[in-house]
Amino acid sequence: MQPTRSKNKQRLTTVFVIILFIFLMISFLRVFLRDYELRHEIGRLQTDVSRLEKRKIESLEVLKKLQSDSYVEERAREELQAARPGEAVLVAPGLSVSSTATKSLTIEKEIVQELSNPYKWWYYFFAPHRQF
Repeated sequence: MQPTRSKNKQRLTTVFVIILFIFLMISFLRVFLRDYELRHEIGRLQTDVSRLEKRKIESLEVLKKLQSDSYVEERAREELQAARPGEAVLVAPGLSVSSTATKSLTIEKEIVQELSNPYKWWYYFFAPHRQF
């Protein structure tokens, strides 16, 4: 009777060790896969960071260009037909020049200041083409 008990104990111990080994392997695989996913995510985020840093540098260069005096002067000459002191602006016949931006802004400000509040509400609801 002794040898059967010993064999049963040995089998039980073997089954327990196998179950423990399987549990440890599953845990190890889960940690390994999680580590792999994290490393992959870190690599993706690093490429995103480098791409965004490059984009930031490009944006700063564009901003610096847009804020430069020469660019502002060039845009004013093109869109508003501005001239330096002592210069004259020539407009060729047959070409349309649209420099009404500053005039329209001053006219709207004058209209807004002249109308009372009830009239502004009236125009707001019944004259949608006018903006106040």
